[in-house]
Amino acid sequence: MPTKTNTNRGFTLIELLIVIAIIGFLAAAILVAVDPVKRIQDSRNSKRWSEVNGILNAILTKQVDDRNLYNGESSAPIIATTDAVQVIVSSDAAVACEVVGTRPLCPGKVQSTAAGKGCAANLSGLVSEFIAALPVDPKNDAPTTGPALGAGNSGYYIQRIPTTNRIEIGSCWPDQGASISVRR
Repeated sequence: MPTKTNTNRGFTLIELLIVIAIIGFLAAAILVAVDPVKRIQDSRNSKRWSEVNGILNAILTKQVDDRNLYNGESSAPIIATTDAVQVIVSSDAAVACEVVGTRPLCPGKVQSTAAGKGCAANLSGLVSEFIAALPVDPKNDAPTTGPALGAGNSGYYIQRIPTTNRIEIGSCWPDQGASISVRR
């Protein structure tokens, strides 16, 4: 009489644990090699480059259409200066540059002693005809001492050079210490 042998095939618990450990080790090595934090920062910087170019193109298109320099809204116009820059805002209602709590922040760039609204440039006149909306910095949590990003403060700056009337648009908070600005 033939004997019946058990031929169940499968993996033992030890084999499964070894495979899971190898997969976990490979996943951790790939995660370190890819560096997701740097990739996210690169992505935000790419968006900033695009938005800086978009703002500058909107200003230059308006100047060509009007055959005149664009100075922003009369409540917070663009000031030609080589000393400091102005933060681009869509609403200057709460801005008072001499008051720390209402001054939009752009580290190391904004003239904090400017009176009135001299530290901000309201570019809301560009919206709808020349640009869909004024962009807001993609990080959206950059430190501010004044209006929060999205509450009028874009996180971008503008500077008009007095001798040439060239305009520079840049990012106040680029990641990885990058310098993101365009001048034409």
